[in-house]
Amino acid sequence: MRPTVILLSICCMMCISGCWDNKNIQDLLYVTAIGVDYKNDLYEAYVQTVSFGQIAKTENGGAAGPKLYVGKGRGKTLTMALNQIYDTVQRRIYWSHVRTYLFTESAIQAGGDDYFDNLKRYREFRYTPWIFGTKGSIEEVLKAPSFFRMSPITTILGQPEENYLQKSFIKPLQAQEYQINLNEPGETALIPTLTIDKTSWQTEEKSDPKLKINGVFAVRKNNFQGWLANSQLGGLRWMTKETSRTPLETKSAVISLEKPKHQISVIEKDGNHIFNIVVKVRGNVVQLIDKHRSEQEMEKEAEEQIIKEIRSTYEDGLRIGADVYNFRNVMFKKRFKNWQDIDLTSSSLNQIDVQVHFQHLGELKKS
Repeated sequence: MRPTVILLSICCMMCISGCWDNKNIQDLLYVTAIGVDYKNDLYEAYVQTVSFGQIAKTENGGAAGPKLYVGKGRGKTLTMALNQIYDTVQRRIYWSHVRTYLFTESAIQAGGDDYFDNLKRYREFRYTPWIFGTKGSIEEVLKAPSFFRMSPITTILGQPEENYLQKSFIKPLQAQEYQINLNEPGETALIPTLTIDKTSWQTEEKSDPKLKINGVFAVRKNNFQGWLANSQLGGLRWMTKETSRTPLETKSAVISLEKPKHQISVIEKDGNHIFNIVVKVRGNVVQLIDKHRSEQEMEKEAEEQIIKEIRSTYEDGLRIGADVYNFRNVMFKKRFKNWQDIDLTSSSLNQIDVQVHFQHLGELKKS
């Protein structure tokens, strides 16, 4: 009996041990971004894949840049478009490394948040990827190179938080935040849009295109409201609590301001709803243009400039029907009756109180 038991034990151990279903990293295709367009009643799905097998150093000591491929499929739904990509893929696709969803204007109008109903039903998809839009070509955005043949995921498309920490202007948006914005009463989702800048950077041989955030798509409850350019969004940064550091140019100085704190209050007066905004922000002077200005005068100039930007952005949003500061959500939380039917006008934004405090003037003290 003993030899029989030993033989059976060995057979069982061979079945339950080892990594018989394990796959090598170079045998998989890792999708790092998904792009969606909508043309002629069909969805066009794009996938960006990166070969991690080429990240290792080559024999001569130089780092080989990851190879990038962009695949494309079409279908009556996003799922069918993604499935068409399987027809030509040569290896198994792994979806857990998707870092970004990229949508065109027509795709947002066609699908809204229905895309996430499709994607969340497959276990490999997550809610943490970034959400971007584009008014240009999805293929060009997905193919945009990083610096020094680094991985494509080191661009703004895959890691926007690095740029935002250094210069905060338009806050990056995650898929889970986008879902919250669409589901929260009175909230407007602002999706950063990407374009290709072909003039700012050059190598020794030619110009080198780079990604750039150039505005936002405004979306409310699956209702696409329009696009706002960077030049129209100067006031948004003062109303965003995640703003880390952002520059402001006045007549007297270039100022670096950080971590603004804002409050929105609303009152009902003579049948109208009036909103007041208070903003407090601190910072320092990084370049002095007019040396004859006092610290108090420069703070006053900065306050006036911020007030102007906040109001201008609000009014530009109204022109496309967008509530960029989420005033309707404020009314909802304050339990105003019929808050959805209240019209926002230019006069709805009443008083803007801004307080700027300089921590230092950015110069060394004389001994």
